[in-house]
Amino acid sequence: MSTAVPAAPAPAPAPATPRAATWRGAVTGLGAAAIALGLSLLVPRLFSDPVSVDPYDARLAGVSLALLGAALLVPRLRDARAVLLAVASITAPFALWAATPRVLGIFWPGLGGDERFAWAGVAQTVLTMAFIALAWRVLQPDRRPAMRLRSFRPSTALVSLGGSVLLLALALAVPATLLGRLGIQPVALARDMPWVAPGNVLQAAAQELEFRGLLLGALERVTKPWVANLGQAVFFGLAHIAVQYEGPAGPFVPVTIALGFVLGWITQRTGSLWPAIVIHAVGDVAVAVGVMPGLYGY
Repeated sequence: MSTAVPAAPAPAPAPATPRAATWRGAVTGLGAAAIALGLSLLVPRLFSDPVSVDPYDARLAGVSLALLGAALLVPRLRDARAVLLAVASITAPFALWAATPRVLGIFWPGLGGDERFAWAGVAQTVLTMAFIALAWRVLQPDRRPAMRLRSFRPSTALVSLGGSVLLLALALAVPATLLGRLGIQPVALARDMPWVAPGNVLQAAAQELEFRGLLLGALERVTKPWVANLGQAVFFGLAHIAVQYEGPAGPFVPVTIALGFVLGWITQRTGSLWPAIVIHAVGDVAVAVGVMPGLYGY
């Protein structure tokens, strides 16, 4: 007498990948941030002088923090949390950097301008590190951006050195009008650089942690590496419109987008954020020391 063999249960369907939903959430978050920041920057100019009444950097920080708060509180916005946290890590430290010299001037009037600039860099870097700590606390492990701070090999040092030399050569070769900055005051090395150099290094490090660290790392979690790199580079370029809110930002934006893309590509290829930090810092210090004064005949 034969016994019927029970049929094997049908395999459970594979869980749907969250990649598409995550990608849509990240794009929606980044797009919403760009639109909201752009409106907060430009609309007040139609009605008043926003700089003297309501500092633009404070508006940018307030809008980005409000978007981040909404993403943290509303479960349906969880896919946008990583990119909105990265955007807030850009605007809020910048607002603190801009406010620090003014605050120090009120409470420490005897402090020189270069010293205030250096302390502004410290404040910006500390707040940026706080956002990195927040990312590790509120984001799920598969959403946390790779900061790439643990890798620094001899090849990484060579890339840092070669990239710095190439950046300086290109900066000297590019026509001044394409750089989009006018009227930058020259510095006296002996008098100014002990404070100007640390301030530039800290500001460069903070920006790399923000753009090539948090933002690039967040986008890499949900899309192809080159798309993520292009996204952070475009945002890096557009952010300089806010930095040059009262200046000729237009010609400078393509230059910054290209620089941001190259720094992101180097970060991805080396697996380390340190070359971008070194190249960016060397470039900022060199600009303060000699590139801009040389280009503009100071």
